[in-house]
Amino acid sequence: MKNLIPILLLCSNLLAGQQTTFNFQSDLGYPFIFLRSVYCTDSCYYVTGIITDTTSGSNSIGNIFVKFGLNGDTVFTEKLVSDNKDYQTWYGDILPTEDGGLLDIGLASDSINRGWIVKFDSNGDTIFTKEYLSPYPDNEIFVPFEVVKMQNGKLAILNIVEMANLNNELLLTFHDEQYQIESEKLYGSPMDEVPGSMILDNDGGLIIGSNRANTNTNIKNYISRTYIFKVDSIGTVLWEYLSPTGQLWDIAHSMVKASDGGLVVSSGKGIEHPVNSSIGQLRWNSYIFKLNTNHQFMWGRELRGNRPTGGTGLSKIVIATDGEGFVSCGNLIEDKSFGEEKWGSWVIKVSNQGDSLWARYLTFIEGIDKYYEPVDFKATQDGGYIMAGQLKNLGWLMKLDSFGCLIPGCNANDGPNATKEELAEIRLAIYPNPTTDFLNFELRTPQPLQKASFRIYDANGKLVKEFASGSPKDTFIVPVRDWAAGSYYLQYVDAGEVRAVERFVISKR
Repeated sequence: MKNLIPILLLCSNLLAGQQTTFNFQSDLGYPFIFLRSVYCTDSCYYVTGIITDTTSGSNSIGNIFVKFGLNGDTVFTEKLVSDNKDYQTWYGDILPTEDGGLLDIGLASDSINRGWIVKFDSNGDTIFTKEYLSPYPDNEIFVPFEVVKMQNGKLAILNIVEMANLNNELLLTFHDEQYQIESEKLYGSPMDEVPGSMILDNDGGLIIGSNRANTNTNIKNYISRTYIFKVDSIGTVLWEYLSPTGQLWDIAHSMVKASDGGLVVSSGKGIEHPVNSSIGQLRWNSYIFKLNTNHQFMWGRELRGNRPTGGTGLSKIVIATDGEGFVSCGNLIEDKSFGEEKWGSWVIKVSNQGDSLWARYLTFIEGIDKYYEPVDFKATQDGGYIMAGQLKNLGWLMKLDSFGCLIPGCNANDGPNATKEELAEIRLAIYPNPTTDFLNFELRTPQPLQKASFRIYDANGKLVKEFASGSPKDTFIVPVRDWAAGSYYLQYVDAGEVRAVERFVISKR
């Protein structure tokens, strides 16, 4: 109990103070970096991912382990690379171990693809690795996808394998305390099976979220159905849920157990868009739905941008830190064929009944930074949320507060939470200020707007940047890492008239 008291005091101090938010993006010195999974503590964030490394003269694909402070500063990085073998942690999730370490899964490959289990200590040092072979060695595709620690202390790993008919199927491997395979179960159908998620149920069983589709063989007339099933601790199927026929549903990308025992799932609902007379394209709207304790459909909420696109979707979903609903994040991409090009992401919250409560749109303005891909999303000990992913070849980590805000106060316009003081005048909200890598800002106005234009001038009055948006409520993110240090002025312009100005400063690390 003595050791627990300082931790509780620290947590209470974090919750009592203003929540830290940050927008971190860096290559950390590597040609390519992808931050894949984040594990939150009350003092730091541990992140694993993938890098390409050329320090030995060859282009090796390896694993990176990064410790971040609560303010987004990099405490240390450790890499694991080899000249003759690639290590890739594209999927899975970091799990804590009983001795204070962290465990991850991935793919170890040379001429053969093997499953890979790796254990780190809290300093990022690799203290144990274990490789395991697919029971179907003649097939090219074999990828570990998700890992869960069972109630008996053993591991269950969900893998994807390609069978002789070219359909992918799901392989569940059970591993003992030394990570040796004890048993395995294969799950398949005449359709292509694509995994999305796996969680431990309260009774020790496993709930697996996936998708059954014909997209690996067809180029039109698509079938795509969300497929969720539960197995017991030895892999026997206990129940199944398959989304309705005649509708296009995506993979069960992420799942959480609701307080009433139901299951809430982040997925997608789609349309088949004809590219030409012989080819179709699947386009998606984000979709959250709930199954009750009898695994029957309760409610669904389709969350739309301006139109469904192939790149739009949700990744992870978590229980809201205030206990009132569920929060999820994902891509939001709309190309120029619709009108205004939009590249970015959104974070959304729905109630326990599936009602939409709020949405935060994160729009990147131009350049390599505009394609933002969040792949992991976690609740943090201070009541906020953190996302990990990549911006093209750059690692990315973003911390939001409990309202999903990167810029504190973005919730001021949320219905009953709006304040007269906040809405009394037009203003530009910038955070942080000074900044180093990004100008993050929002336009806050008393009345809704259909479009907004912005200009940025340097201290000498030179126009540095100008752009317009048909989504004026978005959080805008402008890369400024290559701009000179000094003072700048951000303007909101309406019909040629400057309606609001805010000064910001760029400083160098």
